[in-house]
Amino acid sequence: MMCGMHLINCHGRMTRSNLASSGRRLRLFVAALGLVATPWATTAAPRPHLALGPMIGHVSPTDARVWVQSSGPARVRVRFSMAADLEHAVRASGPALKEESGFMGHVVLEGLQPSTRYYYSVALNGREAMLPPYPSFTTAPEEGSAGHVRFGFVSCVGYHGYGSTAGFADMARTNLDLLLMLGDNVYSNTNDPAVQRKSFADQRGTGGWRGLAPRVPVYAIWDDHDYGPDNSDGTMPGKEKSLRTFQELWANPSYGEPDNPGVYYRFSRGAVDFFMLDGRYYRDPNNATNLPHKTMLGGKQVDWLKRELAKSKATFKVIASGGEWQAYGTEDSWRSFKQERDDLLRFLSEKPIEGVLLLSGDRHFTGGYQVEGKWIEITTGPLGSDPATAKNSPEAFLNLSATKGHFYCVYDLDTAARPPTATLEVYRVGDGRVERRTFTWDEIRGATKLKLLPPPAPAK
Repeated sequence: MMCGMHLINCHGRMTRSNLASSGRRLRLFVAALGLVATPWATTAAPRPHLALGPMIGHVSPTDARVWVQSSGPARVRVRFSMAADLEHAVRASGPALKEESGFMGHVVLEGLQPSTRYYYSVALNGREAMLPPYPSFTTAPEEGSAGHVRFGFVSCVGYHGYGSTAGFADMARTNLDLLLMLGDNVYSNTNDPAVQRKSFADQRGTGGWRGLAPRVPVYAIWDDHDYGPDNSDGTMPGKEKSLRTFQELWANPSYGEPDNPGVYYRFSRGAVDFFMLDGRYYRDPNNATNLPHKTMLGGKQVDWLKRELAKSKATFKVIASGGEWQAYGTEDSWRSFKQERDDLLRFLSEKPIEGVLLLSGDRHFTGGYQVEGKWIEITTGPLGSDPATAKNSPEAFLNLSATKGHFYCVYDLDTAARPPTATLEVYRVGDGRVERRTFTWDEIRGATKLKLLPPPAPAK
């Protein structure tokens, strides 16, 4: 009789209303069991969420870039305000995050004030993707203004995110205005976009990175392991894919020039100009011997660097390269491109251009050199890779390789001091600061020689 289902009333008679109601209940019951499809049942597309990020990229006195990755197709928007609760927030719209770009992109926040703290939050498809407390960043001071500029620089980040997460966590507790990633930022060892994205996702999903990147501006160039295979150069097939993926992954101020693509660019912070070089896209093979003008940077990038250095009015000019500048480096360094390196150093001397500091990575240890007895170079690392040992170079004044630790470096440039000074701080991950040294202006300009390390004992 199924009186409980109301197909037949308690007197044994069928009613139209009971039949209709019972039919609906029966269809819902059967559909819930997955036995039939109902015409009104639909499967809603999953709502996109913030897969990775946010990461603060280039920050100027008046604008900033916020990088994000969504879990799926989405339109990204950022709210920002000087208030921690985002009261009176301004909205900035970004690109459509699509599958072909790995659902990655960045939003430019404009109309900012110099030396000002801003809080921000990310929304996807109009829905908030973050909860308070909201992260914040501080805009750069007015270009050319004197004061302290503190920046970290790292290299040799490692194969796995867990190798570098402690280092990024250490930096999150260190007072930094910005961070420079000097290459080998991951070890994907391929130009396959899927593998490169996966390597960076492994790194950016760690707690150390998540504690640093939302509030400290991050700038990057590449070296061989995040450009392609080990020691890869401009002859690598498909290098355009690596460039496209790199642009997806970072929010740098620019990429090369309109007629000369690459990852090189210039930016300013107060009275400091940074020149970030691309040592891979136009690079000739290290072992090439039959080239009349063997190049690491390519002719147009060399011309760009000279032109930008010549017109710089900054107190300090920081030139960053993936490989070492010193004359006694590995084959995969400026040692294999001595003619081009010497031409650049000669240009600096003859112009003359003062206040130059050279940065490098790649070597899996931290050291310092006075190149050609004049220019101070600091090579940094490794942050997460296996440490390496190295003998004292004839140009070395610092060699921390014997400790086989993980390191990052900080420069504190004081352009308000008369004369200006540059203070180097070296941090061993987990141990804190292990080296601090202030260079005088005469040492920076090469008028005073640094005390070098003793040369290695001759082999018996």
